[in-house]
Amino acid sequence: MKRIWMLAWVIAIVFGLSACGGGTEGAAEGDATASSDAAAEDGADASAAEPVTVKIGIIAADDSAFGIELHDYFKPELEKRSNGRFSVEVYTNGVLGGDRQMYEALQIGTLEICLGTLSTLSNFDPIFGVTDLPYLYKDRETAIAAFNGAWGDSLKENLPNMGMRLLSYSENAFRNISNDTKPIEKLSDIKGMKIRVMESPVFISTFKAFGASPTPIAYSELYTALQNGTVDGQDNGINITYLSKYYEVQKYYTLTEHAYAACAFVASENFWKNLDPELQTILEEVCKDCSDTIRVRNQSDEERYIKLMEEEGMQINYLSPEAKEEFREAAMSVWDELAETYGSEIMDAAKSINETYGN
Repeated sequence: MKRIWMLAWVIAIVFGLSACGGGTEGAAEGDATASSDAAAEDGADASAAEPVTVKIGIIAADDSAFGIELHDYFKPELEKRSNGRFSVEVYTNGVLGGDRQMYEALQIGTLEICLGTLSTLSNFDPIFGVTDLPYLYKDRETAIAAFNGAWGDSLKENLPNMGMRLLSYSENAFRNISNDTKPIEKLSDIKGMKIRVMESPVFISTFKAFGASPTPIAYSELYTALQNGTVDGQDNGINITYLSKYYEVQKYYTLTEHAYAACAFVASENFWKNLDPELQTILEEVCKDCSDTIRVRNQSDEERYIKLMEEEGMQINYLSPEAKEEFREAAMSVWDELAETYGSEIMDAAKSINETYGN
């Protein structure tokens, strides 16, 4: 009887421990599942909230119209309109390389956006070289209307096939000529001058047509080349001429306005395709709006910089209508020279720009 009682007691203990263990295991399993679900939920929330990083590069300085507007308008506006779904990093002063290097980065997907020149973009799609034709636009308003219209649309349509997408055209400046030899008041004054130009067939042909000796030199080497007399002068807009302090090594600046230099917000096509439609729309709209703020600041800065260059001792020359017509007529030979390069369709469109888009 005693043995039976002891056996029953052992069995009861074993079953009791088993029940307790089973309950603990079930609770632990339930707790683990709940924790796992919560972690998954938290992970999903974190993933959904993670912003899309947008790195944008430019060769201009922080204190240029471009640098200021990218920092003060583009970055905060894009982050605001997207409710934080975009996180913008602005890189100025060419820290990501020159325009060519940044366009190449767009193609391979290591950079999201570049604000670069159309002149350099022509190395990837030659059609953009037509925008450098001398005296293509009669004034700034005509140029802006053309780029925002069918002319601009036709230029950019093939770019996605090269891994890039042009989101908005913006403005660099009208190009003018500085030199350290004598004032340029008429076409003959430039004859024989060694003028630094970009490595562009259009600009080389343009200055040959003017009677000058065009000399391609890298932008990074230009100040030194002017300082030591390697070249007599250069052609750049008012803003770059002032901000680069060319007035320190140049005496004269003539407003020839021989070419309107445009730039553009260009995105990586791969980056663009991976954005949802809503973010694509927001990004494109902010790029267009920022293009406008850059133009406004650009024009305001030009007026101020002209006065500052004069205060620094630089002589500013304004061409008479007759002298400007001399330059324009000389430049028409460049149009004839390049007609075969670009084809009749695009050249005919170029010839009608002032009539189509001008006031």
